[in-house]
Amino acid sequence: MIAVADTGPLLALAKVNALDLLTQLYRPVITTPTVFTEAVTAGLAQNAPDVYVLEAAFKGGWLQVRTPTLASLPRPALVHRGEEESIRLAIELTADWLLVDDLEARRVALDNLAAAGVSTRVKGTLGVIVTACQQQYLAREQAIGLVNAIKARPDIWISRDLCDQVIRTIQRN
Repeated sequence: MIAVADTGPLLALAKVNALDLLTQLYRPVITTPTVFTEAVTAGLAQNAPDVYVLEAAFKGGWLQVRTPTLASLPRPALVHRGEEESIRLAIELTADWLLVDDLEARRVALDNLAAAGVSTRVKGTLGVIVTACQQQYLAREQAIGLVNAIKARPDIWISRDLCDQVIRTIQRN
């Protein structure tokens, strides 16, 4: 299953030591040059501890960088450059999944994926954790622990309310 990942899920999973979930669920995981710059180059400049996990994943080849050749979105919209490149690459590769956290970017992605006629599905960091739990790569308690870790981090911008909702969903399943 091909997954194109935007910066948000890569950073969030690296910060809670769960980046390996991507390799368990998807192969390959592909990012764009802008996402690489946002996640690795900027992180190295700030000496962020989680960046070394990301850097090793890129060096190991299980996170790959590709430049989209698709010049523009079918339905142009205002999103960050990394998100826009990720959407274009997902369309170009007819990826199975596009991993993006930002709500507006998800809306733009769904609109553009439909306009391009591709069946790429969209999920974010929490969706990756739920899927890993459903596919038994994580025990229910581990999944809840990861969501609580995300919720506790001020440097991961995922709604606390959404985290609580996902925890309730995991507990019910």
